[in-house]
Amino acid sequence: MAKIVCTLSAKTDKVTGKSEILLRLQNRKVGNRRAHSRIWIQPKFMNVEKGEIEIKARKLTPEVKEAYIQQGKLDKLKNHIIVSEQSIDAALLTQTWFQDIVDRFMFPEQYEAKIKKEKETFFGAFQKFLDTKDFSKARTKHYHVLQRLLARWELFRKKDLELDTLEASDLNEFRDFLRNEHKLFRIDKNGKRAPIAKYASLYTLIPESRYPSERGENHINGIMKMFRAFYNWCLDQEITANDPFRRFSIGSQIYGTPIYISIEERDQIADADMGGNKHLETQRDIFIFQCLIGCRVSDLYSMTRDNIMTDKRGTYIEYVPNKTKDENPNIVKVYLTDRALAILDKYKDCSSTRLFPFIAQQNYNDAIKAVFHKAGIERMVTVRNTVTGKNEQKCIADVASSHLARRTFVGNLYKQVKDPNLVGKLSGHKEGSRAFSRYRDIDDDMVREMTDLLG
Repeated sequence: MAKIVCTLSAKTDKVTGKSEILLRLQNRKVGNRRAHSRIWIQPKFMNVEKGEIEIKARKLTPEVKEAYIQQGKLDKLKNHIIVSEQSIDAALLTQTWFQDIVDRFMFPEQYEAKIKKEKETFFGAFQKFLDTKDFSKARTKHYHVLQRLLARWELFRKKDLELDTLEASDLNEFRDFLRNEHKLFRIDKNGKRAPIAKYASLYTLIPESRYPSERGENHINGIMKMFRAFYNWCLDQEITANDPFRRFSIGSQIYGTPIYISIEERDQIADADMGGNKHLETQRDIFIFQCLIGCRVSDLYSMTRDNIMTDKRGTYIEYVPNKTKDENPNIVKVYLTDRALAILDKYKDCSSTRLFPFIAQQNYNDAIKAVFHKAGIERMVTVRNTVTGKNEQKCIADVASSHLARRTFVGNLYKQVKDPNLVGKLSGHKEGSRAFSRYRDIDDDMVREMTDLLG
């Protein structure tokens, strides 16, 4: 978490005798950022060593009363900065952003008037879009990736992005950038990927935690859909009348047949000996629990004991899926089996705030693969290569992930009831979800049942 340090300006107003409080935001990822607080105070009320306003006077004179008011303003401002800093990508924590956050808080009416008066910039509108939308943490992260992509593309093309002038041809150019960005890198003498010298500044100015690899068409289409959502918001807000997507076709995302494990395989994993590896045993249990409730991993990680409830029918887990909470904020309610209850009981003392001892999601996925191998679930499956679009044969253990747990819940349930709306009620899929169309021909037993109906 960032820290805010307050100091007092050496300059004193000759008329009032007051000095301005200066702010320094300390963030371990980006260093220090400085800003004027716009809060002025008599120097005698500032404890320089502690970096805070300190009022020792007992008598409530007008001067002391004003100092208390300024103290309240400073406390509220600091809280606002900390909350704002936590909701923005570290790469965007610039000096300009810091001063902007302060001014927007201290002078909201003047700031809004200024915004309306000035022409909206492309990235100014994008930030306002993010500030306005109540996206899930994971969704917000995806939009920050898009924000950085657009910023790098602007540098790459050496032409400013403008809301009113972007055309379909520019969108085609951006799509080409997404397809070819991985070609801007080379293998250095240490065998690692590094930007070609000509493009190194792109990744210095707009850094990424990991350099982009080759993107598949589904990934690119997903990015373009987010870009279109931003433009649709701009049109709704009347920030621009320009719609470059009107003459631009994104294309549909193509997926292969969902891969999931059978109930027998699930139970084989649940009962497998992890060889005394407590770490794998724990992550195995979490995976099995996810298989039994069918939630997305982002929802699983946000669950606490407060999500567990009981009624006359039994014990159940209740939550609102993060992904669809804006468009379809339905409550998902799944009753827990004996196995799920046993797993919950096993970890009842792990944490006061979390359901299980979770680890980073990528580490969770790695552990799932190791668990599959340990349990001997290693049959070959056909998967679609996300980059080439071609089908490939892979060991199921090597492609297993947290999402396979969700598919296992949906696939086995759909096999039993064959009603997408009923399954969707338990899995949190919105009504009419296209995801279920991929579950219709995944099981030979279902095909045989239907053909038997013909006599």
